[in-house]
Amino acid sequence: MMNMGQKSVFLGIDIGSSYIKAVELDLSGAGEPVVRKANIVPKSEGLGKALAGMQAKGARAVGIVDCPTSCLRYFTIPSMPDRELGEAIKWEAKDKVSYPLDEAVIAYETEEEAGEGGLKKLRVKFVASPKKFVDAMMALMAEAGIDPVAITEPPLAIENIAKRMGFEGDAAAAVIDIGAESTGINIVKKGSLKFHRKIGSGGVAITKAITSVLITEHGRVELGYEEAEGLKIKYGIPPLPGTDLLDGKINSQQLISLIRPATERLVQEIERSFEYYSDGSLGDKVKSVVLVGGGASMKGMAQFLQETLDIPVSVGDAFKGMKLANNAVTPGAEPHRFAAAVGAALSEGKGINLLPSEKRHKTARTFGKAAMESVVAAVVLMLAFSFISMHLRLSSLEKRIKYGEKELEAMRPQIQIALNYERLKQDIAKKKDFINKMLGEEPPLKEVLKELSNKIPKEAVLTGIRINDKDLIIRGEILGEVTNREEALSVIIAALQGGLFRETTLVNARMSEDTKAKAEFEIKCEF
Repeated sequence: MMNMGQKSVFLGIDIGSSYIKAVELDLSGAGEPVVRKANIVPKSEGLGKALAGMQAKGARAVGIVDCPTSCLRYFTIPSMPDRELGEAIKWEAKDKVSYPLDEAVIAYETEEEAGEGGLKKLRVKFVASPKKFVDAMMALMAEAGIDPVAITEPPLAIENIAKRMGFEGDAAAAVIDIGAESTGINIVKKGSLKFHRKIGSGGVAITKAITSVLITEHGRVELGYEEAEGLKIKYGIPPLPGTDLLDGKINSQQLISLIRPATERLVQEIERSFEYYSDGSLGDKVKSVVLVGGGASMKGMAQFLQETLDIPVSVGDAFKGMKLANNAVTPGAEPHRFAAAVGAALSEGKGINLLPSEKRHKTARTFGKAAMESVVAAVVLMLAFSFISMHLRLSSLEKRIKYGEKELEAMRPQIQIALNYERLKQDIAKKKDFINKMLGEEPPLKEVLKELSNKIPKEAVLTGIRINDKDLIIRGEILGEVTNREEALSVIIAALQGGLFRETTLVNARMSEDTKAKAEFEIKCEF
């Protein structure tokens, strides 16, 4: 039976590529939320270790599913009856997701807005994630004894926590979530998420950059991954170049030189995202940036981004405006690393939910049953006390019995919903069959063109594009003024890897040291 006090306690679980973050929030009070527990453990130690000290059994848990092909899209459709809305959204979304919709779990919410000539339109916030990733997340939670009330995506969790980070006025602000393998760029305004973009680069890319070979006055230096990670954590982005050796390996000037390609790419992608948002919002500009996630811990990162973006940049506090219980947070853990987990718990399982529909019905029945058990227990307890003193309070006993009967009567609609579950399940299955028939096989060309425009650098121009079955063949030239053309070509291949493309391969290249000669290339990208 669920403890009545636990109805206001929520768990937020964020399983990243390197660490698991879990928080337990008590939202029962009218004032500030209480952080009962906040743990962060290496992913290898498992979810059970991350939940240590929390009341996981019977808890209302919200998990975060994050993978390279998860997506969040915005689009507008004409206003229509609810019975037609679901099919229209799926039809519109099929060109915005890079894989078949029958392999995805999708969810959405709509907001009515006025169109031209006073016609009403619906702005749709649509999310999709591959079923196999959602199923894997649910399996991990089930193994830990947790039955989730909701599954969400990182940008939706960030939207919840952004409302508590103190953004003032109507200015747009960016919450940049720097993870190990990827970085999420989220632009919020008036507490609402307006733009989201994920780039396939994070803290690991910076560590790998430091492992490059250097030829110094002391000879050839090549750092291992663990050594590079240690230098990154200890020194970060040095504010000034210097010649003194860092840990007897390389100096700060050489460290800056090694990480420059990775940090410059990060800045370039952030600036592109800001420009894209501005173009789509009538020139609105991002006025400030808050960093969250593990990458926000890197020394000098906030200062570096502030100097290059020329706007205020700070590190976020996920526990801002909350009370911390004694020994609530893992010793040494920075609050900004819990941003997504806290945002998930703050959602209380409301809003867009990627939990499969049949699982949502089961969860509703489970908590409905728990609520019914609580009501019955309360009635029985009242009757017991009334029986002891019935010779003194017979009339009071009769009133309380009637009250219990009314409470049970109020539960009948929930019981009816449970009885109709099989019929609802069959209706959903029929709708899925309909959508499967409507799906096409050709690649989402609009998304391909967007991906190319975002990732091909200004030093290159495309001269041809061809699609063969599941492959995209692109031809192009590297501009004559680029001196190191092989390096420029490597940058192009690395930028195309990930996102829509599973594998990127160089098919042909004609390079010349003569800057007047053409430097042509042909690359194959597999969907």
